[in-house]
Amino acid sequence: MSEPEISKPFSVEPVPAARAYGRWLLLIIAAALLAGGGAWLYARVDSLFAAQDEALRRTGRDLNALEVQADRLESRQADLAAANQRNATEIAEFASRIDAHDQIVGQLKEQLAGGRGHFQLAAVEQLLLLANDRLQLARDVPAAIVAIDEADARLVALKEPRLFPVRQALAQEKAALQAVPLPDYAGAALTLSSLIERAPRLPLVARVPSHFEATPEHVLVPDDARWYQRAAASIREALSGVFSVRRDAGPSPRLLEAEQEVLVAQVLALKLEGARVALLRGDTTSFRDLCESAASWLDTYFQRDDPGVAAARAELERLRPLELSPPLPDISRSLSLLRAFMRPADTP
Repeated sequence: MSEPEISKPFSVEPVPAARAYGRWLLLIIAAALLAGGGAWLYARVDSLFAAQDEALRRTGRDLNALEVQADRLESRQADLAAANQRNATEIAEFASRIDAHDQIVGQLKEQLAGGRGHFQLAAVEQLLLLANDRLQLARDVPAAIVAIDEADARLVALKEPRLFPVRQALAQEKAALQAVPLPDYAGAALTLSSLIERAPRLPLVARVPSHFEATPEHVLVPDDARWYQRAAASIREALSGVFSVRRDAGPSPRLLEAEQEVLVAQVLALKLEGARVALLRGDTTSFRDLCESAASWLDTYFQRDDPGVAAARAELERLRPLELSPPLPDISRSLSLLRAFMRPADTP
């Protein structure tokens, strides 16, 4: 069987007039739509242009502000550059001042070091002058040695090799001073003081005895003697108890009174005191003369066989050869060498 045919819809063929009217209507609608869309588009475009203008104005203002800020930054940068230049100049000036100060400090250090050394040399010079003065004026050898030792110690502290000749001269002068034969002044003075104290107690040779005692003398008579010989011996033995006669080889000493005995002891003490003064003054001639005079005074007026008198005379004989003023060496060479070393530093 064949399929049944499907009936087609009904269609009307438009007429030409209706077709033209539709076209104009479409054009009017399109124009209306275009007019409305254009207005909206124009408004939109206008708003966009307005926004762009506002954005441009803001951008212009921002650019102006940025230009002002840039100008300010440029001005500030110029100020900073000027300030940096000034700072650089000041730093350079400060550096130059520091260099100048360093040079001044260096010069001061050099001058201070030189001044300290010069001061030490001046102190050494004063010590050597003191040593020469004590030796020449007071003959004080120990004090001169002490001054030389102190001067040499200060020269050692300076550590200056050019001062070696001065130290060498000091060593030679010290050795010469130590070789001086110095007497024992203190011991001699103490010995004289002891003799002065013992002088009033020394026995005199011409002292008057307070009483006389006669000693009987026994006379031997041989067995074969005759009667007159026996009689003479008996008479001699009887008379020996009354008095005795003794022969003396030397002159008879004079008997002194009590006041004269005191005067003799005082004269001895004065001689000894003079010897002590001469000892302290270093007068060798006067010291020897007074010691010899005191020894002679002891021999004349005092008992030689007395142990005290003999001891006093022996002490005087021991003291008499003392040399109180031994020859002293010359210690001025070290001072001359030191002054010769200091002279170039003193001259400008």
